[in-house]
Amino acid sequence: MITIISGTNRSGSVTLSVSRKVLELLTSSEIDAQLLDLQKLPKDFVFKNDVFGDADPGFSAIVDQFVTTADRFVFVIPEYNGGFPGVCKAFIDAIEPKNFKGKKAALIGLSAGRAGNLRGTDQLTGVLNYLDVSTVPKPVNILHVAGQLNEEGQLTDDHTAEAITRLLERLLD
Repeated sequence: MITIISGTNRSGSVTLSVSRKVLELLTSSEIDAQLLDLQKLPKDFVFKNDVFGDADPGFSAIVDQFVTTADRFVFVIPEYNGGFPGVCKAFIDAIEPKNFKGKKAALIGLSAGRAGNLRGTDQLTGVLNYLDVSTVPKPVNILHVAGQLNEEGQLTDDHTAEAITRLLERLLD
């Protein structure tokens, strides 16, 4: 099972659109995948979770469905202040490290500017490697992401879709 993590809780973000494209690419190839939208996290998950000894049943159910059962992840992360969103880091921190150990991840960075969240994907790679998650080399960094979406908010750039497909193939190796 592959879990795609839409790495922001910001409403109206293009991150969810790109995450949906990843889900479409995987399911069209008959690969078992699911999408976790971090907007759906309980508001107090940072303080109520298993790591801090105050489990929240809603958050525990999310972890069970989207992390524990997954053997691979695709993190789609927008650039926030030269890095990746704090909610994504807080989500990772609120989960027992054993739930990540030995798994594999691919990263897709997004930015409105020219770098495609290069720093954020580097930072997240370091965090995941610390948790013993193997990361696929050479993440896809999508620059000027809003310009690659159509009026309905769907990713339509063929070049970008091809780059994501190649990343997913390496994730499945």
